[in-house]
Amino acid sequence: MKHAVITYIFGKNKEILREPKVIDSDVEYICVTDQKSLSSKNWKIIYEPMDNIESLRDRFAYVKYNPFKYTNAEKICVMDSTLEIKSSLMPLFSILDYTDGVFKKHSIRKTLAEELPVWRGRGLRNNLIQKFYYMAKHDGVNLDDVQLIESCMFLIRNNDYGKELCSTVLNYMKFLGNDNNLIITNQCPLSYILHLYYKNEFTLVGINFQKHFFNRYEHNCNKINRT
Repeated sequence: MKHAVITYIFGKNKEILREPKVIDSDVEYICVTDQKSLSSKNWKIIYEPMDNIESLRDRFAYVKYNPFKYTNAEKICVMDSTLEIKSSLMPLFSILDYTDGVFKKHSIRKTLAEELPVWRGRGLRNNLIQKFYYMAKHDGVNLDDVQLIESCMFLIRNNDYGKELCSTVLNYMKFLGNDNNLIITNQCPLSYILHLYYKNEFTLVGINFQKHFFNRYEHNCNKINRT
């Protein structure tokens, strides 16, 4: 297959694996999971328990930023299981003819400076937030200038450039984390890295772009999320 979609479901309170409403013949649909009983008509189920990784967020991140482990496809769409494919993804994949990656701007907040305090309310420790600010000061980065990226969906080419980006995100997540765990947010390091190393080298799209191809649901339920 030339194209692949990769999603992931981990933990006892697992997300719903939604069947695509439209199936493209040249696309491989892959779900990585620790649930032996998970089955699907259209998704290829890859069982990977990751018993050595306690945090579910870390398991998500290791799949999200290691998509090349699960497919040899040239073009890969990585998406959270809260998304449901509702139309052909071929127009989306075609953008990768002209760029190495497609990333979505955050639908609510614009900059990384706005986003970091939000994660304090989601359990990110103050010392790790400060670690982020120290890093930005060292790199001469103004967080008010960093475009915030939402990582529930992105596309990446299976080449050295794409692999380098994904590897860099995981390395930064390890550096910014604590007690051998990754930092609990992956979109903050992703936004920072795109700004620092790849500014203007990838394609950024808005929320309406996502809505054309996907329905987005609240976690663990069938309530539509409008963002």
